[in-house]
Amino acid sequence: MAQLGEHFRRLRLARNIPQETLAVESGLGLSTVKRLENGRGCNLSAMLQLLAALGYSGRLEQFLAHLASEATQQSDDIMTDRRRASAPRKSIEETPVD
Repeated sequence: MAQLGEHFRRLRLARNIPQETLAVESGLGLSTVKRLENGRGCNLSAMLQLLAALGYSGRLEQFLAHLASEATQQSDDIMTDRRRASAPRKSIEETPVD
């Protein structure tokens, strides 16, 4: 959701539109726009209204494909930075006895 919100924010800023203007042009509340851009999501209907207000209604497939490629890249980056979650456990023989 955070990635989706960031993508919407970049689209809005690329068009130099304030959140308030986007809310009015899409017919949604300002809180909906802010919630989406902050990564807390929105329903599909609201997302489609925002895409239309940003001029992307006819390019929904392109928008989703771009979003999917970003997600794949982030997933690949995360997998290369994997680390152990915890230290290996000691065996019973290695545990000191009081």
